[in-house]
Amino acid sequence: MINVGIPVVIRGDAWHGGNNYFLSLLDVLDEHAPNGFTFYCLTNRSELFTKKYSSKIIIAQCDFLTENSKRIAQLCKHFQTDIRIAYYAKKFKLDLLTHTLPGKRFTPPALYWMPDFQHCHLPHLFNDIELAARDKHIEIATQRSKNILLSSHSARNDFREFFPSYSTTKAHVVQFSPHIREADFDLFRRSLGAKIESAKLKSNDFFYLPNQFWMHKNHELVLEALALVENDFSIISTGFTEDHRNAGHFQNLMQRVNELNLSDRFVVKGLVSREQVIHLMAESIAVINPSLFEGWSTTVEEAKAFGKTALLSDIPVHREQAHPKALYFDPNCASSLATLLDNAYGEKDFSMAEEYRSLDLHISRYKASRQQFAKDYLAVVKDLHSMKAS
Repeated sequence: MINVGIPVVIRGDAWHGGNNYFLSLLDVLDEHAPNGFTFYCLTNRSELFTKKYSSKIIIAQCDFLTENSKRIAQLCKHFQTDIRIAYYAKKFKLDLLTHTLPGKRFTPPALYWMPDFQHCHLPHLFNDIELAARDKHIEIATQRSKNILLSSHSARNDFREFFPSYSTTKAHVVQFSPHIREADFDLFRRSLGAKIESAKLKSNDFFYLPNQFWMHKNHELVLEALALVENDFSIISTGFTEDHRNAGHFQNLMQRVNELNLSDRFVVKGLVSREQVIHLMAESIAVINPSLFEGWSTTVEEAKAFGKTALLSDIPVHREQAHPKALYFDPNCASSLATLLDNAYGEKDFSMAEEYRSLDLHISRYKASRQQFAKDYLAVVKDLHSMKAS
């Protein structure tokens, strides 16, 4: 039996993509991992993991993970190890840890997850402390483990480019598949079908932008593009409206909305329920992701799983994700996106009907991607375990 620990510490409501990632990982392992493995989700928010998992998945409420006393900080610094993780590793007799920094003492082998290297491409969006911390974590991971977990080949290329001194570190790429339930597909099918019928009555048309309101998500370009088009549609945007790196970012965006007279056409709904997300995706003309940088976009993966037309910024990882119904625009050129918006609007009746007809095909592809997600992650775990044994 191999016991694998997966620490999932959740603070606040900002990183929904992260929550989705771990829900998906546990789900695919529950379905596809062979006997002989037990995965311990070490989390401070066990109430978020409500599925009735098999015995292969243990959801462990670990309150000590968020203990931030001065004494704990001193001990972590002294031992150069997160003693909170070490405590649970010993308690549950873990053989390996993934998605956490390797400790210098008291812990089993650990694999650090670096979702992306945004701080290398867009350093101006980070303060000096954040920049130093990210680089330090990469240094610790590579020195102590000689392995690192990445979410895309684009990220691996970045790792090799920006950190050439770590050329002997083994970079494991595991492209994740999003967490989508059967009920989500059923709701999507019903919503899309109802939208197709209502379109005959000239119902309101909109594009859907489901990104958090962080600077690198590039909402401003969407505003500039919307101001260039003349067709009668709106853009509905959901997501966390606070950017911890720039407190005034959302306010500045809303000011720009007013300056461009787009208050009736750019609609912000903030955080919404999962059911609302499905409705919006199904009923939209297309999903937009204008981001300047991504590690592996949950937005794109969900649009791909539903077979939803997507207008994507032309960045390497979006190309790597290979959404078959994606159209790409220059993330620095509003007119490039405006052209796609107008074209998609003109073709909406055909494209939505095609989405409805091809949904079963995309569901089948999604299920295959889930299996691949599990397969790739398990291959990494087996590789690390074999290194430990040797």
